[in-house]
Amino acid sequence: MTLGLLGLLLACGRGPVLDQGGAEAPRAVAGERVRFLAVGDTGMGNAPQRRVAAAMQAHCQGRTDALGPGCDFLVLLGDVVYPAGVTGPDDPLWESRGVGPYESLNLPIYGVLGNHDYGDPPIERARAAALVQGPTAPSPWIMPGPWYAFDAGPARFVVLDTSAVMMGWTDEQQTAYFRQQAELAAGRPLILLAHHPLRSNGQHGNAGEYEGSAWIPFASGRRIARLYEDTVCGRAAMLLSGHEHSRQWLEPACGMELVVLGSGAAATPLVGRGNPTFFEEATERGFGWFELTAEGFRGEILDEHGDIDFVREGRWAPAEAR
Repeated sequence: MTLGLLGLLLACGRGPVLDQGGAEAPRAVAGERVRFLAVGDTGMGNAPQRRVAAAMQAHCQGRTDALGPGCDFLVLLGDVVYPAGVTGPDDPLWESRGVGPYESLNLPIYGVLGNHDYGDPPIERARAAALVQGPTAPSPWIMPGPWYAFDAGPARFVVLDTSAVMMGWTDEQQTAYFRQQAELAAGRPLILLAHHPLRSNGQHGNAGEYEGSAWIPFASGRRIARLYEDTVCGRAAMLLSGHEHSRQWLEPACGMELVVLGSGAAATPLVGRGNPTFFEEATERGFGWFELTAEGFRGEILDEHGDIDFVREGRWAPAEAR
């Protein structure tokens, strides 16, 4: 679901702005390659969420080989707990809808803030702060701030809070932060993890035109579009996002691989917005598995039963092609 207009209007003044971003999270894994899972819009506590989790566990086991573990970590791409985030570290929804369904993976879980993690509506920034704080220890949850970065294998990962960008709360801070991280990446693959997509053939659509509302500056995602087009393009090699309850691998934009994986617990139809794709599907839930090296990538999109529906392999686009 999207942030409704009423919820957006009610958001202006409920709690402090989450502006304490920019922390460094622990390195996920060292070495020449990294393998990881990514999925968004998970936190419904339903049977499909549990099936996706079981399929991820089986795929990680099947991918373990002489090169190492089948999976090094899991990324949850926002809307970690429906319908309105969590209230604190002891909220039982952490166990039933948040990290609980994935504890059997025995993997670090890197979190991303989604719009539902702020509430639905009214928007309560304290709920987003509670998600960043995480559940009562011990927990696999890793989220040192609303936006942060970490290294994994040969790649640099940057997490942004696009809901805050949409609202105009921290767009300047996060823009500056991403540029700084691109410099720190120093030629390594730079992977952006965010909730809102740049391009999508789902119901929400493209940044700058979300919900067909290009005439509303904030609801349209105009600020998100500006961040992606003016700052991320030319710097990131891949953008992984959720928000749409579908699985899409779109054709690259500005040399950046675009993957939408908001399919962790529900599926909603595609609407034919005309963005060219290599793969798109919206009747099955599922997830993504990725293997990255300094030279290139392999990405697999799987369904909730563990069947591989799409594979894309390639070399990273040179910086001048982005």
